Amino acid sequence: MADFRCAAIVLAAGASTRLGQAKQLIRIDGESLLHRTARLALDAGCSPVFVVLGFDSAHMLPHLGELAVEIVVNENWREGMGSSLGHGIEAVRKSRPLPDAALVLVCDQPRLSSEHLRDLLAFYTPSQGGHETGITASIYAHRAGVPAIFPARLFSTLIQGDRGARDLLRAHRAIVQGIPWPAGELDLDRPEDLTTIEA
Repeated sequence: MADFRCAAIVLAAGASTRLGQAKQLIRIDGESLLHRTARLALDAGCSPVFVVLGFDSAHMLPHLGELAVEIVVNENWREGMGSSLGHGIEAVRKSRPLPDAALVLVCDQPRLSSEHLRDLLAFYTPSQGGHETGITASIYAHRAGVPAIFPARLFSTLIQGDRGARDLLRAHRAIVQGIPWPAGELDLDRPEDLTTIEA
């Protein structure tokens, strides 16, 4: 268990146009990716966990079942992931007490595990002794990506603009530390990607 308070933001607002179906509702072992990603964040010890919905949110909501998560609906989801990230960070900033950091996740990484999230949380170094906390990210495909943990001091930056998490990691690469996660290379963007997971 991390010795700091880390919220989680599950970005799940997109329409999955390239995939041709809602990736949030693709099932692995009988569990939708939406439910699975939120559950893994909870299992890793994140609190509170915010799920940002947008496209067809009324249909998505029941798939979260009994999970103790907070729902954020981004009516402007068509503006892109940066818009949804901003809505999620805004919700985190309203939490009391204010979390020390926020873990940002997407729900199209079928190899995600609570173990990897716990590894990220264990690797993250909270601010202490005047040392400013950096970003802890997952490293795959030769670059930093999500899941990634952002410190509270960057919340005001994350809430602005229209950049997604990957662009923000690139912009702040000088303060990014990471752990290898080769499984992160598998995501679900195109119909042929579905052949890489079990139905």
